[in-house]
Amino acid sequence: MGKLDENKKKKREALFGAAYHLFNTKGVKQTSISDIAEEAEVAKGTFYLYFKDKFDLRDKLIAAKATQILMQAVAESGFSIDKVGGDDLEDAIISLVDVILDRMEREPVLLRFITKNLSWGAFHQISIDDEGSMQMNFIDGYHRLIENSGRHFRDPDLMLFMIVEMVGGCCYQVILHGVPVTLEKLKPSLYQAIRDIIAAQETAGCPV
Repeated sequence: MGKLDENKKKKREALFGAAYHLFNTKGVKQTSISDIAEEAEVAKGTFYLYFKDKFDLRDKLIAAKATQILMQAVAESGFSIDKVGGDDLEDAIISLVDVILDRMEREPVLLRFITKNLSWGAFHQISIDDEGSMQMNFIDGYHRLIENSGRHFRDPDLMLFMIVEMVGGCCYQVILHGVPVTLEKLKPSLYQAIRDIIAAQETAGCPV
């Protein structure tokens, strides 16, 4: 990496770091682009070299944080898109969710930030590392996982959306406030609900 590219990367990371701190302390609405540029110690005009506006930055920051979490989950779970058979699909998804939830329990600030700000548009920017060989869009990787499983579902995107929303909604209160149960007590019911969503979406033959 050349010196110019390295300098650009440092400025982008500084903007990310400043935004993450300000979004968590002041909130996205109350944080201005000037606030972010000042905390990152860059000129306000520099901000627009990397992002269209603060919401573009928020979405890219969310995608970057979520990608880091997902990479860790893939590494720790031993997950591989091309090695998951049809009967293993539920276990593979649940193993990823399990590692992610344990990380969120250790870092509640990160949980609060992602849960509050993760939009479906930002979700489509998340990347996944395929056995360390390449990165791909997470949605593309998910569709490849479904295809490799040999199973058919009415609406795979809706199935994923339902799982993500259910996990995020349930775990926010449980992890941050310990209500109505602990995370460990929630997990068996949560994972059964994931299996139920997958079962309800599955069709006998080709997708409907």
